[in-house]
Amino acid sequence: MSAPPPRPSRPRLVDPELAARVPGLRRVAVVSLTVGALSAVLVVVQAVALAHVVSRSLLQHAPLGAVVPAIVVVGLAVLARAALHGAGDLSAHGAAARVVARLRGQLLRHALTLGPAWLAGERPGELSLTATRGLRSLHTYFARYLPQAAAAAVIPAVLLVWVATQDWLSFAVAIALVIAVPLTMVYFGREATRRSERQWRRLGSLAGRFLQLIDGLPTLRAFVREAQGRREVAAATEGVRTATMRTLRVAFLSALAMDMIAGFGVGFVAMVLGLRLLWGELSLQTAMAVLLVAPEIFIPLRRAGAEFHASTEGQAAAARVLEVLGTPMPSGTAPDGSGPPVPARPAVGTLAMDAVRVEYEHRGRPALVSFSLQVDPGARVALTGPSGSGKSTVLSTLLRFVEPDAGTLSIGGRTSAEQTAAEWRSHFSWLPQRPHLFNATMADNLRLGAPDAPDDDLLAVLGAVGLSELMANLAGGLQTPLGHDGLTLSSGERQRVALARALLCPAPILLLDEPTASLDPPTVTRLAPALEPWLGGRTVVVAAHEPVLLPRFDTVVALPGAAAVPLAVSP
Repeated sequence: MSAPPPRPSRPRLVDPELAARVPGLRRVAVVSLTVGALSAVLVVVQAVALAHVVSRSLLQHAPLGAVVPAIVVVGLAVLARAALHGAGDLSAHGAAARVVARLRGQLLRHALTLGPAWLAGERPGELSLTATRGLRSLHTYFARYLPQAAAAAVIPAVLLVWVATQDWLSFAVAIALVIAVPLTMVYFGREATRRSERQWRRLGSLAGRFLQLIDGLPTLRAFVREAQGRREVAAATEGVRTATMRTLRVAFLSALAMDMIAGFGVGFVAMVLGLRLLWGELSLQTAMAVLLVAPEIFIPLRRAGAEFHASTEGQAAAARVLEVLGTPMPSGTAPDGSGPPVPARPAVGTLAMDAVRVEYEHRGRPALVSFSLQVDPGARVALTGPSGSGKSTVLSTLLRFVEPDAGTLSIGGRTSAEQTAAEWRSHFSWLPQRPHLFNATMADNLRLGAPDAPDDDLLAVLGAVGLSELMANLAGGLQTPLGHDGLTLSSGERQRVALARALLCPAPILLLDEPTASLDPPTVTRLAPALEPWLGGRTVVVAAHEPVLLPRFDTVVALPGAAAVPLAVSP
């Protein structure tokens, strides 16, 4: 499924939605505007002082001592402008770093809160690209474009007001060409934004296709279809190249137009000043001061246009981030994500599902209809039934990866609506149907749900799931890297490592989804008695075609279709 297109964006100094999510961003804009205004005042001071030096030296043949104060003013103005620009850059870079870090954290927390059901409809490669390269590009927007846009909004206005007080004809020429700049920027800005968003979608599609190709490479090799994967990636790469060249074409045309306007503006002002100076209508000092100020009117506009094109990729990524953050979170979730970690604790009462109904948009019928289940602490329940009967949906609903369309969930009388997602999930340990192992060490993978577990516990749980022999053959022991998704392990070993991780987690309710899918019957038979010490006092719910793995089950619940009979289960 392709990622939805980013929301339409318009060139603005500060995006209101972005400013609402990142406190202090408007303050940075105010600082940039203030720096721009002070820089404009210093430009005028520097130009007037320099014109005074030239006029006194050429026309009045003043000695060096007479113009030293003016030269000092010029030097101080130059130093003050450099200091202002340095302070503005430091503020902008600091704000950019904070914005990027905050948005990346919000994106990660929000995606984790939305859960696997939402992630199943997204492209992981595209989301990863957005969170990495996209947000790095957003740094350019805040560190470079935002200060230049603020300068372009303030400096020309202040300088034009000053020029109007010195020479009205030069003001008329400058203002006529300055008015053409926003029109040019709006046209090329909209075109650049549109093309950059298209380029970003193509880049996200390329990232998604490439990740899918890497993940599916063994399957493609098995069916001798790797050439097809290469062709798909090549086609996506060509689309990115074409979109990039079109975006660059707009950027170059925009830069050319801005340079032409600025060049004509300064040239026309110089011509007017020269004629008026020749006719004796202006003094040399006034004419030179206005001529020195004229380029400074157009320089911020040219720089803002250039930086806008450099930041469009980041703005497209920000639009995608805000789109993800705008996805409604499950009810009862903390507004800023899943909330602070909640330590696991013993079961406080009965686990209950009451008249739960779950529907998926892409399915013609509900996955669960009026499903009810009541399990007392310590009970062991097996959910059985054919594929598609709703076994995994029951576990996903219990974990709040899927919010029910009707019905309630409760533990010990407290409903899921009364608890944050983090608090609710702290009751559960989970073995998914397709467990994922991270590209980290064996110890890091096992400690995912029990960060403080000692090495002895890790070795003990690995022995319980029948991996003692594997550990004896690993040169690095618990510190052995497992590779991407446990690449160095067989499918059965990966399944048992994930089972060990679920058992090690101290949560009181254990959910196992097809725990024996990759295990042969003799292995399952050997594991059953070894797991018993790790299950004492815990509530266990197993979803499987056959109720195996555990030594005993208190109740087997058959799900023939989308509905099930209400049951009360006790240990």
